[in-house]
Amino acid sequence: MIKYGALYLLFTIIFAAAVMIADRIHKNQLLKETKDSVYLDTDKERATFAADIVRKYILKPDQLFPAVENGLPPYRYGYADLNNNGSDEVFIIMQTDEFCTKNGCQGYLFSHTQKKLASWKSIYRPVLVADESHNGWRDILIGNDNKMHRIEYIAGGYQTDLTKAPEFNNRQQALIAVGLALDSKYYRNGGSNLALNYSQPIFDCQQCFLFSFNRYDESDNDFYLSVNTKDKTVTTYP
Repeated sequence: MIKYGALYLLFTIIFAAAVMIADRIHKNQLLKETKDSVYLDTDKERATFAADIVRKYILKPDQLFPAVENGLPPYRYGYADLNNNGSDEVFIIMQTDEFCTKNGCQGYLFSHTQKKLASWKSIYRPVLVADESHNGWRDILIGNDNKMHRIEYIAGGYQTDLTKAPEFNNRQQALIAVGLALDSKYYRNGGSNLALNYSQPIFDCQQCFLFSFNRYDESDNDFYLSVNTKDKTVTTYP
């Protein structure tokens, strides 16, 4: 049973997660790179494919390939088979100043043939694959304007006007995820400062959450836990 101190921490974390402030993109620049980064992905073919899309279809013809800015890679990407046809789509979110404002960054969805399927402005992570589908395509969950939105595939394409997309509320699942993280052997073994972390991989699952925490004996280092509330698993990350 979670004690009163842990219960207080649980509600504090959820409250902080619900109140997303506008400059969260810049705060995320302080987070460590995670394995969906183009520089850390072990699948070289996927890394090359994403880089080719950025070079051909996102950058201007005379624009140099973006470099690391403020310790961040120029973009992040993730793959998922959204229409169950055996081929993955790729989602790319840019992270350089040219593609970002204080409200978020530009994101793009491409097919396995490098056809652009949709694009969005002023979005931020997490970008997740939802459980539900519309017209044979899985919904996408995207952060925008201090809310999470459910992006549905309607009339031959994904919604791009986020003001018309329904909101998605996962606070109940977040509460469960916090409890699982607090009760895990990794956190109970000297863990402290548990916090939701929005740098989880692009196209992670709807029930997936990422947490950062410290250890009392290694307070200068950050550690990460990946929590899946559907199968009730907690693992270290990456």
